[in-house]
Amino acid sequence: MTTTSPGEADTAYVNASGTAGELVLAFYGRSPVESLKLDGDRRVLDLLVAWEPGA
Repeated sequence: MTTTSPGEADTAYVNASGTAGELVLAFYGRSPVESLKLDGDRRVLDLLVAWEPGA
């Protein structure tokens, strides 16, 4: 999952890699985000994990 291109100025960027199962478990808080391979700004991923679309 890539939120933005790393070459864009003034934008946040994170890339999280893992199996589909690892990604789902991390987003549902069932496994630590640290279990994923991360590149970029970790805070962006933390915001996505905390996001509640229906709220």
